[in-house]
Amino acid sequence: MLTRDWVVPGYTELHRLGAGGFGEVVLARHEASGAFAAIKYLFGQHLGDPERLAAFRREAEMLSRVRSPHIARLHEFHEGPHGAAIVMEAIHGVSLREVLGRDGVLAPESALAVLKGSLLGLADAHRAGVVHRDYKPANVLVGPGRESKLVDFGVATLAGRAGLPVGTPPYMAPEQWRGAPASPATDVYAATCVFFQAITGRQPYVGTTTGELQDLHEHAPVPAHAAPAPVRGLITRGMAKDSGQRPSTAAEFVAELEAAAVAGYGPDWEQRGLGRLAQRAGALLALSPLALLGAGTAAAPGAASGLAAAGTGMGLGAKIGAALVAVAVGAGAVAGTVAVLGHTDTPPPVVAAPAVEQQTAMQVSLETRREAATGPAFHVDAQYVHVSGMRDQALQDRINAQLVKPLDDFTGYVRAGLADPTEDPAITGRAEFHRRTDRVLSVRYDLMAASSQFGNHGGYTTLWLDVDLRTGEPITPGDVFAGIADSQAAMSALESRILRMTPGGYCDGSPPLGERVPLAPRDLRPWGVLGTPALQLGFREDAVVFGVSTEARGYPMACGYQEVVVAYSDVADLMTPLGRELLS
Repeated sequence: MLTRDWVVPGYTELHRLGAGGFGEVVLARHEASGAFAAIKYLFGQHLGDPERLAAFRREAEMLSRVRSPHIARLHEFHEGPHGAAIVMEAIHGVSLREVLGRDGVLAPESALAVLKGSLLGLADAHRAGVVHRDYKPANVLVGPGRESKLVDFGVATLAGRAGLPVGTPPYMAPEQWRGAPASPATDVYAATCVFFQAITGRQPYVGTTTGELQDLHEHAPVPAHAAPAPVRGLITRGMAKDSGQRPSTAAEFVAELEAAAVAGYGPDWEQRGLGRLAQRAGALLALSPLALLGAGTAAAPGAASGLAAAGTGMGLGAKIGAALVAVAVGAGAVAGTVAVLGHTDTPPPVVAAPAVEQQTAMQVSLETRREAATGPAFHVDAQYVHVSGMRDQALQDRINAQLVKPLDDFTGYVRAGLADPTEDPAITGRAEFHRRTDRVLSVRYDLMAASSQFGNHGGYTTLWLDVDLRTGEPITPGDVFAGIADSQAAMSALESRILRMTPGGYCDGSPPLGERVPLAPRDLRPWGVLGTPALQLGFREDAVVFGVSTEARGYPMACGYQEVVVAYSDVADLMTPLGRELLS
């Protein structure tokens, strides 16, 4: 996999995500913590090129200025005689470009939700004095929690700084083409162009040459008429030819967006939009590198940014580049490999800083059980989660017994159900750990038996396991949400919040076979393979995952298992005191 002789110390590379004229991006694991990171390497042949090395430093310097939940975070910048690398937050997400490539257009509410998230990220960058200058669909990631994040600050600059034209032609503001000083309004223009594309299915201007595109962006009327009426005013404002007639900051544009969205699509526009966006991105997320590696918590910015080569090529889809002025981030060349710049925090550990001393050294890892068939048996090649390093060995053993139990139980289920053991089926499984704090570990298991001896749904199951790390006991839905184990009213109140995220029901808009059956306390009792209930809970950093067996809801068998993601803030008032403590 490696195309270099040098790797950032302390990381194990897992997957190459992409490459361009400047370098490549890889997905890596931080060896000390087990956390994932995206590492962007400058190709070795550019280490002797002062301009390209300065541009690479500049990207890290821009990232170091910005702290935002809506922007991929810088962990470290390394430079030495053997190489240069930017270590970034790894994000579990797919690019908006991929979503649009699959679906063509987004519902207005979803397009508005993406625009709002991006504008919030741009606003944080603008407050730090940074202008992105290359906002485009490839640089917006949509995550499993419905959030969007902005990546790739490869051509970012300080506000007010002029230079040669830099950017991606279909989204460049008129002043960008002229090399005028960059301003927050420059990013507002690009974000509006992308919003127009998301809501109409086409870029605002289409030209056969770069010169033709420049002329259209500088002189052609804003094509707001092609968009739905409620958002035409936003497009007209955001794409004004004169930067002084646009919102002066991304934060100002967010306020205008909120007003237009509520007026046009109702007060719940954002929840509906985010829910539909998550459904659109779900299948793509399942194929992302981290999902395929079983990590499930992050995907790398480079997967979406594509590392388009600055300064190479002038194709209409390519980035226009120019020699960048060096930004001083250190005195002269760096001897050896060191971390420099603003916030040199290493990637977050697999578990948060523990609240009790016994968990100080706790590590969480993925293990794989592999058993070859011996006689009339079956193959096993399945993952499970394991903790280590805890000072309380008895507690650690209880936790690990819970964590391996789904795989043990499924293996026993398959063994007991084989009518013909000579068929030699294979058991496979994938484990993903999602929320990892000092109190909670939330794991999703997907287990499958490759055998015709199990019916349509008898050969696989999806199971969420949430473990209290202070007691070693499983956390049940009734522990988290008040009354749902014995009160229909409490369960109905919870289901109303879930259905806000999936207004079409539990099967992507497909109706049930007859009247929809509401969730009830009985749905928390053993039901499916391994006795998994019809309603399961999983936990992410800022959201609850509700896993629903749709057959129990009256839907066709083909609908299968569905997940609905709901932000904690949307259900916090329904939680028990213990639930709020566990997830705080």
